[in-house]
Amino acid sequence: MRNFRTKLRSSRNRSDHAMQAASASTLPASDTARQDEVNSLLRERLDLHAELFEAAQIQRKLSGPRVLQCGDLQFASEVFAARRIPGDFAVLSRSDSMVFATLGDIAGKGFAAGMWFTNLAGLLQDHGRPVRGPEETASEINLHLYALRPVAPFVTAFIAQMDCALGLLTYCNAGHFPPILLSADGQTKLLATGGPLLGAIEQATFEAEKVRFSAGDVLVVYSDGVLECRGRSGEEFGMERLLHAVRESKQPTAHATLMTLLAIVQDFERKSAY
Repeated sequence: MRNFRTKLRSSRNRSDHAMQAASASTLPASDTARQDEVNSLLRERLDLHAELFEAAQIQRKLSGPRVLQCGDLQFASEVFAARRIPGDFAVLSRSDSMVFATLGDIAGKGFAAGMWFTNLAGLLQDHGRPVRGPEETASEINLHLYALRPVAPFVTAFIAQMDCALGLLTYCNAGHFPPILLSADGQTKLLATGGPLLGAIEQATFEAEKVRFSAGDVLVVYSDGVLECRGRSGEEFGMERLLHAVRESKQPTAHATLMTLLAIVQDFERKSAY
């Protein structure tokens, strides 16, 4: 009887082991399905990043040259996206001795901002011509965006035409942060003439102002990303620091001036104080 009971227990133990083995064999299937789902999500994420990168490159191409020279005048622009397609934009183009420049900010970020930028780039190409003043261009774009509300975003824009032969800038500031004109003697002026942001008021009126450039003058157009850049202490870069930085960053070329100014902002971001 003892031998029989021992064999019976051994048989039961073997049966239990078999059941445990059978039960354990079902786990890899569940894990595999879960892993497949994770892999699928990772692929989708990589595809999304690739699409965002491609969209950002298209936006960069539509913005025109990052460096441009016309006569004795030099132009340089950069738009840095922290994570996604930015709402900030800069468009430069040239026709003979005229340079057309529009810098602004589309409300929002990501694909929506990128899609609206392509729309704006087309409008600027159609309306930004010598036969139209910047204030007329602002008015036309304002009506276009207002007609598409509430889908269309609000847009701030500094729209300018530079006659490089005369050194004469004609601009309209549509709700954008006032650009800083630094004269050769160190004096600064904020270019604020214009009107409200685009797409907000159907019958909005816009004005233009003319500014004559002299040798050594520098114009800096910026977005809220510069002013709102925070250091480690949480303090924003702000307008006072920007005015000081513009004076400190002046270099022999427009591109060198721009890079120096950006370096000052980035240094502030990495430090607790400027």
